[in-house]
Amino acid sequence: MNKEECLHLLKKFEGSTFIKYCGLKLEDADCGWVKASMPVKKEITNPFGFIHGGALETLIDSAGGIVCWTVGCKVCTLNLSTAFMSNVKVGHTVFAEATVVRKTDHIIFTEVKVYSDEGDILAKGSATMYIVGVYEEIPPQW
Repeated sequence: MNKEECLHLLKKFEGSTFIKYCGLKLEDADCGWVKASMPVKKEITNPFGFIHGGALETLIDSAGGIVCWTVGCKVCTLNLSTAFMSNVKVGHTVFAEATVVRKTDHIIFTEVKVYSDEGDILAKGSATMYIVGVYEEIPPQW
């Protein structure tokens, strides 16, 4: 399988109603790594006009899940842990880069870094995922 074929399959996550609402997009991927983005729009800000922590957590959870797809696994979230460091307002775009740290028979550990379109680190997180099945179309290595 080549990268373009895999990216086409991974972009299926963009079809979710919730993902569409948030505006999440898959920007790039490789085996064990993904980059996703999300525009900061008014609907996902807190009362002070900054992107809501829950929206950043959504980006972390989504990137942590999609990176598991890149190694051929369907997953559900077991645990999320996030350290918030900074924030941005409407009009910016935030990015997440997720990597697979370790894969066992049943669990995948991922790390996710979130940064702004200006390069500022906004959050660092880890997403622990439970393997619920095999993503048959995507091999564990490509």
